[in-house]
Amino acid sequence: MLPIESTEAFRDSALEAIAEALYNPALPYHNFAHALSTLQSADRILVRCAEEGIEIRGLVVYYALLFHDAGYHENQNALGFASKEAYSAHLARVTLEARRVADDIITAVERSILATERGAKCLSVEDAVVRMADLSGLGGDYAIFLANTIALWDEVAMLYGRRVDWADWCGSTREVLAPYLSETIALTREFRQDEGGGFFARARENLRRLGSEPLPAR
Repeated sequence: MLPIESTEAFRDSALEAIAEALYNPALPYHNFAHALSTLQSADRILVRCAEEGIEIRGLVVYYALLFHDAGYHENQNALGFASKEAYSAHLARVTLEARRVADDIITAVERSILATERGAKCLSVEDAVVRMADLSGLGGDYAIFLANTIALWDEVAMLYGRRVDWADWCGSTREVLAPYLSETIALTREFRQDEGGGFFARARENLRRLGSEPLPAR
């Protein structure tokens, strides 16, 4: 078993304060609390990576997840960026350059942030950890999955000024997330498609349940 290199070892309160200022706390889902929760998910993945002999640069994972949704509330197209992930990667580079982080680390961080885009390919194990930590709620406890789905529903209503019908939202959620469930992630056994109780099996069950039960009272 390899030594466990968790993101906790790299926590930097000053850097996190800078990163937090790049998030809008009013957003129900893509806020700084989400970024912090993905770090916890990443640490669980990193433990399993160490157990299975997969070496990961924890510092890259830490930086990437800290900034992976930075600036989400802004209009990235108006700022000249093709996607929200591209804008977040830019914010990460600007911040990390100012702190004199090595360019090879920053480049790896940018790539890992871009790996959270829909349809993106993971080109490194760090990319895979960041992508799966970001998606962790999809294959987790159903109550957490449902809470995240509702938060995203609220967030879209806030950002676009209109609320989609809940049944329609459940349908579109299944449609958007379905491609993620056919992915091949070269990481731990937990993320193998043939793993009966693994991430993808739990994610499929969560999507199956979504919309089959009354919306919780709010």
